[in-house]
Amino acid sequence: MADEDTKGSGAVVAVLAVVGLLVAFVPIAGVGAVAVLTQTEQQTGTCSITDTGTLASTPTIPNGWGPLVDAAARTAGLPVSVVAAQLQQESNWNPAARSPVGAQGLAQFMPGTWEMYGEGGDPFAAEDAIPAYGRYMAALKDEVQALAGDDADLLVRLTLAAYNAGPGAVQNARGVPAFAETQQYIEKILNTGQNAFSADCAAPAGGVAWDGDLGNGEWTTPLPGGVFTSGYGHRNIPGLPAWAQDHVGVDIATPGAGNGDGGQVIAPAKIQVTSFLPLDGCVIAKVIEEGEPAFKFGFCHLNHYDVAVGDVLERGDIVGTEGNTAGLGQVATHLHFEIYSPESPDAAYPYNTFNIDPEPILKEKGAWVQ
Repeated sequence: MADEDTKGSGAVVAVLAVVGLLVAFVPIAGVGAVAVLTQTEQQTGTCSITDTGTLASTPTIPNGWGPLVDAAARTAGLPVSVVAAQLQQESNWNPAARSPVGAQGLAQFMPGTWEMYGEGGDPFAAEDAIPAYGRYMAALKDEVQALAGDDADLLVRLTLAAYNAGPGAVQNARGVPAFAETQQYIEKILNTGQNAFSADCAAPAGGVAWDGDLGNGEWTTPLPGGVFTSGYGHRNIPGLPAWAQDHVGVDIATPGAGNGDGGQVIAPAKIQVTSFLPLDGCVIAKVIEEGEPAFKFGFCHLNHYDVAVGDVLERGDIVGTEGNTAGLGQVATHLHFEIYSPESPDAAYPYNTFNIDPEPILKEKGAWVQ
C-alpha cells in the first residue's frame, strides 16, 4: 500500500467514516472478529457488435423478423434494440409460447389485450403479433409521456415500467414504481438491448448512464482478463447493512485470484490521480484525455498502488494491484470500479450523488470485459 502521508493526501475525511461502502458480498464465515465475504454473482458481460450497424440484418433476430421488429420500433417510438430485447425476454422468440397465466405468442398478449391491439390477427403469428406489440407499446408510451417530459431516456424506462407494472402504477408513483420486479425487468431489457441487439454496443435510450457526449476515443478495460461479477444498483444481499445494498459501481475479478493479489489494474484512458480512500484501497482519478468528458474514476479494493496525487497516467498504465482491501471486512479479490459524472468534485467518493453506472459507458467505449 502506498504511504498515506505522501500518496494518500486528498482523501476526503468524511469518506473515511463510511466503512466498506463498496462491497456486495455475503458473509459466509467468521475469522476472529472479521467477517469473510464471498461474491454472490458470477455473470458474463459480453456485447455483440454487428458489422452492418443495422438491426434488420443482425443474425440475433431469428426467422427474418428483423423488418417486423424495425417497423414495430417505429410504431412504438422505442429503440429497436429495446424492442428486440423485450420480445426475446417475453417469449425467447417462440411464436407458440404460452404462459401459465394465459399470455400467448411471441409478444405474450393476454386475450383481452389482444382484442384491443391485435386487429383481428393471430397472436401466434409473428406477422400479426410483432406489429400489435408496437401498437400496444405506443399506447403505453402515450400514457406516461407527460411524466417524462422531454427526457427520452426516462420515457423508455417509464414505458417499460408501464408494460411490467401497468400504467396506473407508474402514474401513482409519478415515475418508475418501487417494485423490485419492475426495476429488475427494466434493467434486464436495457442490458440485453445493449449487449445483444445494439450496433457497436451503444446504450439504448433508457440505458444511458450519462446523457452527454462520450467523445470519440476508445478506452481499455481496467482489469484485463477479468470477468464481470456484480453490477450497479440495488440488491438484497443477506448480511449487509441497508446502506451497502446500493452498489454504486461494478465488480470485475480475475478468475482464480481467491483472496490474495490479483491482476494489474490499469488506466482505461488518460487520467490524473486526485485522491485516495485508503480504508477501501481506492485510487480516485479524473479523465484528462483531450476530447473526453472529465469523468472521475474510482479503482477500489486494491492491495497495492504506487501512485501519488497529481500523477498523470496514460491509457494502459498501471494503477495498482487488484485485491481485497475493504473496511467492511475480508472480501474476495476483485476490482470495484466506479464512474462519477463530470460534475463531480475531483476528490470523488462513493455515494456523493455523482455515481453513474459504469457498465453502459464501458461497453460503448469498447472497454467492457469479455
